[in-house]
Amino acid sequence: MKTIGFLLSGFMLMMLMGTVYSWSVFRVEVELVYGTNTLQSGLPYMTSLFFYALSMMVTGRQMTSKNTQSIVLIGVLLIVLGWFLAAQSNSLLQLTIGYGAFIGIGVGMAYGVPVYIVNQRYEKSGLYTGIMLSGFGASPLVTAPLVHYWVQNYGLSQTFLWMSGLSLIILMPLVLVFHSKHSTDQTKQAIEKPYSSKTFALLYILFLVATTIGLMMIGLSYRIGVVNYGFNVNHVAVSLSLFAVLNGISRPLFGWIIDKKGFIYSSTLSSVLILLAVIVAFLNQGNMLFLFAISMGLFWFNLGAWLAMLPASIKLYFGTHLYAKRYGLMFTAYGFGAIIGTVLSGLVLDVFVNTYYLYILVFGIVLFILYVITQLKKSASAMQ
Repeated sequence: MKTIGFLLSGFMLMMLMGTVYSWSVFRVEVELVYGTNTLQSGLPYMTSLFFYALSMMVTGRQMTSKNTQSIVLIGVLLIVLGWFLAAQSNSLLQLTIGYGAFIGIGVGMAYGVPVYIVNQRYEKSGLYTGIMLSGFGASPLVTAPLVHYWVQNYGLSQTFLWMSGLSLIILMPLVLVFHSKHSTDQTKQAIEKPYSSKTFALLYILFLVATTIGLMMIGLSYRIGVVNYGFNVNHVAVSLSLFAVLNGISRPLFGWIIDKKGFIYSSTLSSVLILLAVIVAFLNQGNMLFLFAISMGLFWFNLGAWLAMLPASIKLYFGTHLYAKRYGLMFTAYGFGAIIGTVLSGLVLDVFVNTYYLYILVFGIVLFILYVITQLKKSASAMQ
């Protein structure tokens, strides 16, 4: 029962923090209110994800079984403050500081704690990690329609203010669950495996390019559907809820797959699915809402898959000794992926307008991922 309660608490924590993935709902309104183009409107989202990853790295270096609750508490307070500052913003810069820096740092601090505890306590942690992280991925199922309704009826500032209050009410009680006793009394002896800098570098490259694809497509989903393809606003908003479900489902699913089949099999499977998404999107080009939903849904699904594989791969290749530090460092790939994805996609759409060129870019990236996976397989074999 303690395990179930902990997993549910971690799921709820992730659920509310995952509102960051609903930025595509905010984005069109931000462009109208602040008079920005596609690249500029992605800056708060990009900044939030970058600081999220940077915070994970810094926190990972400091995290021990004795300070987990303190880290979550500070993270939650920063999230609440970030939403409040976003509500008071009068410029894109102020919005980027509140939504980007404060919320990003707060999410990064809180996110790493339940993942750290689970990977210390359980040998086959992929499934349990995926269950908790599914809350983060599935968050837009709840938050996207809610945020969409608030933005349409009450405006950006009021929506940000309500998100601040909602975060305070829901997240503060959850802080109590992540007390140090959960990670000290039941933590198994840390395991260390041979460390290969080449294997780590190849894993880092994989997560960098895979998250680049996922994050830029998630950030553009609403805009592409509404602005580029002219689909009904409400239909696209509902589609985001479907995408969120897929993003959530993929996390425990791929957590289970990596426990059973290993990282090479899991990452190859995900890459093939991303390739399928690109092909469908390229051929459809917004002609059919159904095919748009399939392609975008697969992009969301596979970002969740890679985020579930990330912590499991660290444990698989390097053990639990110094896990938090290595996981935090690896997670910086997520932040750089957010920057690269936002800048590249923004430039492509601003310059060429047509999504045709965006899908060509993604296609090339997927081929590169498949190549790196073959190199990782060789490197991992050499370690054994």
